[in-house]
Amino acid sequence: MSAASLLTTSASWADVATLPAYKIGTAATPTSVGSAASTISTAAQQRVTYGGLALDVPNGWAVVDLSAHPTTCVRFDVHVVYLGTPGAVQDCPAVVEGHTEAILLQPTPSDPPAGAITVIPGAAPTLTWGQLLAGEVIAQISGTGIQMTAALGTDPTVAQDVFRSLTSTPNAPRPLAATPNAPRPLVMLNASLPAAATVPTPLDRSFTWYYGSGFDACTAPALSTMQTWRDFSPYRSIGIYIGGNSRGCDQANLTASWVRSIATMGWKAQPVYVGVQAPCSTTVKATMTPGLEAAQGRDSALDAVAQATALGIGSGSDIYYDMEAYTRSSACSGSVLTFLSAWTSTLHANGYSSGVYSSVASGIQDVANPTALPGFVPPDKIWIAQWKVPPNVYGHAPYVADSQFSPYRRIHQYLGGHPEAYGAITINIDNNLLDTDSNRGNPFGSIDAVTTGPSKVTAAGWAIDPDTSSPIMVQMYVDGLANAVTWADQPRSDVGVAFPAAGPNHGYSLTMASTPGRHTVCLYAINAGPGFSRQLGCRVVTVLSSDPFGSIDAVTTGFNAGSRWVTASGWAIDPDTSSPILVQMYIDSRANTVTWAGQPRPDVGAVFPAAGPNHGYSLTMATTPGSHTVCLYAINTGPGTSRPLGCRAVNVR
Repeated sequence: MSAASLLTTSASWADVATLPAYKIGTAATPTSVGSAASTISTAAQQRVTYGGLALDVPNGWAVVDLSAHPTTCVRFDVHVVYLGTPGAVQDCPAVVEGHTEAILLQPTPSDPPAGAITVIPGAAPTLTWGQLLAGEVIAQISGTGIQMTAALGTDPTVAQDVFRSLTSTPNAPRPLAATPNAPRPLVMLNASLPAAATVPTPLDRSFTWYYGSGFDACTAPALSTMQTWRDFSPYRSIGIYIGGNSRGCDQANLTASWVRSIATMGWKAQPVYVGVQAPCSTTVKATMTPGLEAAQGRDSALDAVAQATALGIGSGSDIYYDMEAYTRSSACSGSVLTFLSAWTSTLHANGYSSGVYSSVASGIQDVANPTALPGFVPPDKIWIAQWKVPPNVYGHAPYVADSQFSPYRRIHQYLGGHPEAYGAITINIDNNLLDTDSNRGNPFGSIDAVTTGPSKVTAAGWAIDPDTSSPIMVQMYVDGLANAVTWADQPRSDVGVAFPAAGPNHGYSLTMASTPGRHTVCLYAINAGPGFSRQLGCRVVTVLSSDPFGSIDAVTTGFNAGSRWVTASGWAIDPDTSSPILVQMYIDSRANTVTWAGQPRPDVGAVFPAAGPNHGYSLTMATTPGSHTVCLYAINTGPGTSRPLGCRAVNVR
């Protein structure tokens, strides 16, 4: 791989030299900077200025003006001071792993990264657990409009000394005071994560699933690059490095708005966290500490969840740990498995899915055959690094059997770092074949509610087909027989937020007539393009009749001055209307009278709120002395038939 960049050893931009292709995980040394090495001063520090800000860095560090050399790869595995905004198209290798001490100074971006702090010139922040896990501090330098990213490497005191050396010019505004960052203890498994200033609305977990061809790159490309590659490349998924102290490239573009923007374009993404490595690793300095593997796995997972949340990568999403190749042994494999078991358990406890990336002959073999750790908690998905073609997520025995981690639980990285160009934009990438999407082009959605009315059933929810942003059809069956269909095209802004590539208009509401009684209601999303129609689910409901109903609360008799009568009172409702209905009274099935059931009955309204409170009745009929049978009927309105409310036998004196 090649990482051609332009370096100098002082702020005068003299003696430009070319950065060699450093081995991953190594740091630049004075002798490796080529001709520029001969100009290095014998002083312990060199002064660098940028935009009214001055700072001291160790002598021998190269300095790169990104405005003059915009394709320089901003990488933190070399001792360099980068000045300016990282270029939109950087000449980076596909992967850079490992941190050493380095500095990036740039104008404060309009969309600052999550976790950025504010410091005053000359004040060194107290490092938090999250910064130590990330291996970097991102700070807005108060009063200067400058953001500084300090890679901590293996000696965080170097970065703190640089912070203490910061001074601004007399014309630069200074803050009145600064609030130092309090140290944060290691967080226990069930502790809350550090709160972000603004938590973005999360994408659906399926943003991290894909079936097809993808790639990963050292740094998140500019949005313009992502759009061009969306238009011209065969890829629709990208691996993104969201955190970890072995993440070698700067991630200037990687913000919540960038993530949502690429999702809106139709990209999927696999979040990757690259932290401490196997204790027997020979390529990366940051290795796990024997005896502390479980705590380090837990804390890495907590930080990964915090980074994913800050980027809008929602609960249930896959997060992959990048465990680079190592030489297997009982002790080393045991350490790796202890770490990864804690990683997976912690992700699960916080609502995320666990993945592991590793070489097929080391990490993948250990995860698939965890004999070194009884009780190992396996990841949900694996990302197999085995550079061979043709690509296939299966066929990697004897390291991992085809029956393991299947179906929809594998990625095959089949080709290492190399340049590819689409739309005249070149990125150095690794190639991947993904099979992690259980939808695989099939439509999906939700039944949000199934409600019943008189002789009818109504279902509402949403449905999407990943092959199109247009509405699709939803079909409803009652008891597997009668069916109806509608378009899922109603506004659902909440769905559009979770699935931005689909857009907001994918809601549906569908009503079918039904007989009274118990029924099974099932809904199906009808496929568009590749794939198959899918059942959204079924619900069991009880459908009420359209017939009116009510009660006879009392039947009384009376007489006065030779007159005799019968009075009946109660309530009546027709489920097809909230208006009063007629109630009819018969005596001995002959004489009858009628009235409106429109009297106040708040007790009835409380039980049947949709009907309202005014459904009481009282009606009186004259009659003769003797025994009589009094019957009342609720008169139907709309669908249905009139129904008897009951009969009473009375004796009239």
